[in-house]
Amino acid sequence: MPWQIPDGIIPGCLLAFKVPLYVVGYSDWYFSLALFRKDISELIFIAMKFLCLPGGYCNAKSFKIQLGPFCDALTSNGKASFYYTQGTTKVSIPQTIAGFFGPPPHYTFTEIDGHLVHINMSNFPKRDTPEEAMKATTQASGNPTFTSIPKVMDRLIGMLDSESDIDGVIGFSEGAQVAASLLLEEQRRERELGRIPRIKCAIFFSGWPPMHPVTGRLVTADDYNEEPITIPTCHAVGASDPFIDGSMALYNMCDPDNAELFDHGAGHLIPRDKQVTEELALVVREMINSIT
Repeated sequence: MPWQIPDGIIPGCLLAFKVPLYVVGYSDWYFSLALFRKDISELIFIAMKFLCLPGGYCNAKSFKIQLGPFCDALTSNGKASFYYTQGTTKVSIPQTIAGFFGPPPHYTFTEIDGHLVHINMSNFPKRDTPEEAMKATTQASGNPTFTSIPKVMDRLIGMLDSESDIDGVIGFSEGAQVAASLLLEEQRRERELGRIPRIKCAIFFSGWPPMHPVTGRLVTADDYNEEPITIPTCHAVGASDPFIDGSMALYNMCDPDNAELFDHGAGHLIPRDKQVTEELALVVREMINSIT
């Protein structure tokens, strides 16, 4: 019997269904379908400008290089642009790992209250659910809080107000966590202040669940009683990422009807392979086109 794609799965990506991750095979019809999707996605493509938030210990210049192949794929039709920023807390990192984050200076967005206990990747807690894994990680890390987060939110909201054409956000690792926190803050300000949210869609690479924009505590879906992240989101995850529970905990914070999963199969990184970035760009274009 010929191999068939399970219902609800599109080649190159995993749509927002509560299903196991599938490895998608290649065939002639797959490439034909991919080309068909490419043709459709380029017929109508809403122009978007994305606020780009790098991972921890990185800077805007390095992030622009890391994100370059994906941006090239997304802008092949000339209808996307990017606004790069970085954290303001300067940090020093060991030379043995500096190459992973790019040349200095190195920054983080948030300041940690108290002492943070670092966890080795190989010792990352494994639990039955992503939310339980996040709680175990938080406890093992010394239960840190990030009371600087309201200042970070004020700064980013100020960028949205001054750069009036920004209507999307891209984040990697810590940047994805901060981006998700920003989405919760926009929802909070709409409820409490009547401010209309600016961000219409989000792209998360190797994400992490958000911090509460007021308390600075880690937020997971099982203990968050307010509205989830409702705008369209795309979650680029790696099946080999030792921190994949963080990505899935972020995914679970989003409205499943508007969230897509794309598994690039690698680790905790931004994919640079040409075929992978082109397939991801197709998924993102479809997400953008879904915005009314």
